[in-house]
Amino acid sequence: MRERKNGVIEWTMRHYQITLLVITVLVGLGILGLVDMPKQEFPEFTIRQGVVVGVYPGATSGEVEEQLAKPLERYLFTFKEVKKKKTYSMSRDGMVYVMVELNDDVNNKDEVWSKIKLGLQNFKSQLPSGVLAVIANDDFGDTSALLITLESEDKTYRELQRYMETLEDRLRRIESVSNLRRYGVQNEQISVYLDPDKLAAYGLDTRMLMTTLFTQGFTTASGSLENGGLDIPIHLSVTYPSEREVGEQILLADADGHMIRLKDVARIVREYPEPDSYITNNGKKAIILSMEMREGHNIVRYGKEVDEVLHAFERDLPESVSIRRIADQPKVVGDSVSSFVRDLFVSIVVVILVMMVLFPFRSALVAATSIPISVFISIGVMYACGIPLNTVTLAALIVVLGMIVDNSIIVIDAYLEYLDKGYSRWYAAVYSAKNYFSSILLATLCICVIFFPLLFTMTGQMLDFVTFFPWTLSISLMVSLAVAMVFIPLLERVLIKKGLKSGRENTGKKRFNLLDTVQAVYTRALTWTFRFPKATIGLGVLTVALAILMITQLSQRMMPIADRDQFAVEIYLPQGTSLDRTAAVSDSLYKLLSEDERILSVTSFIGTSSPRFQATYAPNLAGKNYAQFIVNTASVEATRSVLDDYTDRYADYFPDAYVKFKQLDYQNVSSPLEVRFMGDDIARLKQAGDSLMAVLREMDGLVWVHTNYEEALPDVRVRLDPVEASRLGITKAMASADLAIRYDGLSVGSLWEGDYALPIQLRSDKKGEGDAFDKVGDQYLPTIVPGVSVPLRQVSTIEGGWNEGQIVRRNGVRTLSVFAEVTRGTNQNAMQKRIERVMESRIIPTLPEGVTYEYGGAKELDFETMNPLMQGLAIAVIIVFFFLLVNFKKIGLALAALSSLLLTLFGAALGLWAFHIDFSLTCVLGVISLIGIVVRNAILIFEHAQDLRLHKHYSPRDAAFDAGRRRMLPIFLTSATTAVGVVPMIISGSSLWMPMGVVICSGTVFSMILAVIILPVFYWKIFGNK
Repeated sequence: MRERKNGVIEWTMRHYQITLLVITVLVGLGILGLVDMPKQEFPEFTIRQGVVVGVYPGATSGEVEEQLAKPLERYLFTFKEVKKKKTYSMSRDGMVYVMVELNDDVNNKDEVWSKIKLGLQNFKSQLPSGVLAVIANDDFGDTSALLITLESEDKTYRELQRYMETLEDRLRRIESVSNLRRYGVQNEQISVYLDPDKLAAYGLDTRMLMTTLFTQGFTTASGSLENGGLDIPIHLSVTYPSEREVGEQILLADADGHMIRLKDVARIVREYPEPDSYITNNGKKAIILSMEMREGHNIVRYGKEVDEVLHAFERDLPESVSIRRIADQPKVVGDSVSSFVRDLFVSIVVVILVMMVLFPFRSALVAATSIPISVFISIGVMYACGIPLNTVTLAALIVVLGMIVDNSIIVIDAYLEYLDKGYSRWYAAVYSAKNYFSSILLATLCICVIFFPLLFTMTGQMLDFVTFFPWTLSISLMVSLAVAMVFIPLLERVLIKKGLKSGRENTGKKRFNLLDTVQAVYTRALTWTFRFPKATIGLGVLTVALAILMITQLSQRMMPIADRDQFAVEIYLPQGTSLDRTAAVSDSLYKLLSEDERILSVTSFIGTSSPRFQATYAPNLAGKNYAQFIVNTASVEATRSVLDDYTDRYADYFPDAYVKFKQLDYQNVSSPLEVRFMGDDIARLKQAGDSLMAVLREMDGLVWVHTNYEEALPDVRVRLDPVEASRLGITKAMASADLAIRYDGLSVGSLWEGDYALPIQLRSDKKGEGDAFDKVGDQYLPTIVPGVSVPLRQVSTIEGGWNEGQIVRRNGVRTLSVFAEVTRGTNQNAMQKRIERVMESRIIPTLPEGVTYEYGGAKELDFETMNPLMQGLAIAVIIVFFFLLVNFKKIGLALAALSSLLLTLFGAALGLWAFHIDFSLTCVLGVISLIGIVVRNAILIFEHAQDLRLHKHYSPRDAAFDAGRRRMLPIFLTSATTAVGVVPMIISGSSLWMPMGVVICSGTVFSMILAVIILPVFYWKIFGNK
C-alpha cells in the first residue's frame, strides 16, 4: 500500500541497485560525451551576407550606378528573402559591388542564393552589352577554421603553388575538411611587347594581331567521323605549347616566301606581371590556404588530424620553404573549451567546499555528490541530443551549477527537519522529497521557461548565439530535479542518521556552527525590520531607485571585444593610390611592428584583405589603396598592451594614410560611429556630410572622420567623332582595345601547360605609366585602309574630367555615410551622445531639402539587439507571473511575489558599476537568471507563510516572521552556492562571460539579503488587515 501511495520515490529506494545502475550508466554517457561530443568556440553562426559583383569596363561610376547598380538592386529586391534595409551597393569606375543581406529568419540561405544566381543568368541579358559579368558570391560569410601560409624567399610562385596543390590533395583525405581555398597566388603570363615603329614599318596593326592570336588560341569542336559504328572525334593539336611558338606565329607572308613573324615586331617574355595584390608573411613571399570544416564535426579533433598531415608534409619540403599557421580556430577552441571545462570543475570544487563549511559534513557530502552526478548526466543528455560543447553551453553549465545543488539542499534541509521531529529515516527521506516536489518543480520550471522567450524574440546571429543556452540550462535543472527526487533520498537515508538538533544533544556540548551564527544575526535583523516596517519597505524602494540611477549611467555594448592573442591592422589610403605607395606604407609599418618582442608574426595582405578568419570579422573589398595585417602576439595581455601603445600613435603616422588597429570584436560593425544622409542629389548629400565632418573633426576623441563617397577621381574622357570615326572604320570597341594595349595590356587568349594557364597579354613596348595627359591623343589607331593609322585626336575630342570615386546606395536610395573612429579608451557611447547633440543643434536645422538622416554603426546594432532582448525579458516576466498565479491562486500574492523581481536590480547594477562593465547581451542573460533565483526565494517565503496562516491559523505577522526565520537558511545556502559557482567565471576575466558572472554573483548576494529582510515584512503588510 505504501509503495503504491508514494510511487517513484519509494520504489527507487527499495530497488536501489537498479537506481544506482541507471545513474552509473548515465554518468558514463556524460564522460563519453565530454570527450567525444562536437566542440566549438561559439555556436555555428549563419552568415546571411553575400556580395554580387557587376563588371562594366570603361563605364564611369555614374554610368555604373544608373545602368547597372539600379537595375541590379531592383532585381535583387524582388526576392522577399533579401533584407532591403541592410542591402547596399557601391558603384565604382567600371564595377559595382552589391552587399546583400538576407532576412534574419532565413535559415536555408543556400537555397535562396541558388535562386538569386539562377536568376542573374537571365537578368544579365537586360543589362547593357558592355557588362561583362554579374557574379554572386555567397561564400563571403564562410569562416576559415585554419589559415596556413606557405612561404619562401627563393622559390617562385609557381613552385609554391605546386607544393600547395600537393598539400591540398593530402588534406582532402580528411573527412571533416570542407572547402580549401588559395589566396595570394600569382600566375605567370606571356607578355607580348609590341614595337609601334616596327608595326608601322611592316604595315601591320593591332587589329590583325588580336584576331590572329585570339583565333589561334581558341578551342572549339572539330566534328567527328562515323566509322564502323564508332563515333571518332577530331581534335586539333595545341597551337601554342610554349612562348617560343607564340613568337613564331606568322603575321604576314608574300608569294616569295618572305614572312613576318610575331617575334619580328614584338618582344615575347614569360614573366610575373605587376600584381594587383599580393601576400607576405614576416616579409617573405607567401601564398595562403584557407581551410574550412564541415558542420557537426569536432574542431579540436579536426585540428589534430590536420596537424598530422602538416607535420608529414613539412618533412618533404625543401629547407627554404616553410609552413606556418596564422589563424588557428582549433587551438582557440581547444584553449577556450579547456579553460571553461577547468572553470566548470573549479566551480564544482568551490561549491563543494562552501557546502562543507556551511553544512554538517555528512549533509554537505550528500549535497556535494549531486553536483558531479548532475553535471555529467546533463552532458550525457546534451550529447544524446546533439548539443555541442562550446563557450555558450559551458557558460550555461557554470551558471546553473549553483542552482543544481539548490534542489538537493532543500530536500536535505527538509530531511533534517523531519529527523528532528522524530520521524524515521525512511519516512524523512521519502517525504522530504515528496512534500517539496511541487514547489521545487514549479521553481525549476519557472527558471527553465523564462529563457525560452529569447528564442522567439531574437533573430539573426544573436539568436544563433543564445539558442543552446536555454536548452542546456533546462536540461541541467531538470536533471538536478530528478537527482534530488531519486538519488538524494537514497543517499541521505544511508549517510545522515541524525538531525541537527539531535546530533547536538547527543554530543552534550555546543560546537561553533556558522549557520547558527548567521541564523542568530538574521533573527535579530528580522526583529528590527518588523519593528520598523515602513523603514524596511522604504529601504527596498531606495535600492530600486539607486539601481535605476546606476543603470542609466552604464555604457551599453551588446557584444564585447574578443580576447585573442591576435589582432588586425587595416591601412586605408585615398582612392586611386598606386599599389606601390600602399606597399611602401605597409612595409614601413611592418618593420616597426616586427621590432616588438610581443609580436610573433605579421601577415600582410597588400591590395586585398584576408579571408574571414573570425565569424564576426568581415573582410574588406580589395583595392590598390588598401592593405591589411593579421598580427599574432605572445598572449591576450600582449595584444592589449600592443594596441594600447600603437593604436593612437600610428593612426595618422603616415601622410595620406589612416592605420586602424582593430581588436577582434564580437560586434560586427565597420565603424562604431556612423550618421547616414539619404537623398537623390549627390551635391546636397555632400553638403550635409561636409557640415557634419567639419564639426566632428574638431571633437577630441574622434579620428579618421570620412565618408563612404570617397574623393572624386580625375579621368580622361575621349569622345569619338561619329562621322570621322565611322568614315575610317574606327569603332568604340577597337579604340578601347588599342588604348588598353598602350596603357594596361589586353588579354588575347591563354597558353596551357597541363592544368597551368598562362594568359597572353598584348602590351605596348612604350610603357604608358607616367605619360602626360596631352600625349593620349598621339596614340595611333588602325583604320579600314590597310597599313594606315591615324592619331586618336583626329577622330575624337579629348578632355580631362572628374568622376565620383564611389557612389553608395542603401535600400535603393543614394546614401552618404559619415564615419568616425574613437581613440583607444574613449567611451563610444558618450561620443555617440555628443554627435546626436551636434546633429540636433547644428546639422538637422540646416539640412538641405530632400535630405534625411539616420544613425548607423554600433547604435543601430545595439538597438536591433536590445529591442528583442527587452521583449524577451518582458515575456519572461509575464510567464513568471502566470507561474506564480498557478502556485498561489491569488492575483494579489502573485503580484507581490512578482514585485520581488525589482530586488535583483540593485545588486546587478552595483556589480556592473563597481567593475566598470558595459551593459551587454550576457548581462541580460544574467538578469534573467536572477529573475528565476529571486522568484524561487519569494515562493519559498510566501508559500511557507501561506501554509502557516491558512492551515495553522497563524496571524499574518507571525506567519511572515516565521516564514522568514525558517526559510532564510535554505535561501542563504542556495544563494551562496549560486554566487560562488560563478566566481571562476569572474576571475577568468572573459570579456564575454565575466559580465554575466558579475551580475549573477552580485545580484544573487544582494537580492538574497533584500529578499529575506523585505519580503516577510511585505507579506505581513499585505495581509495584516485581513
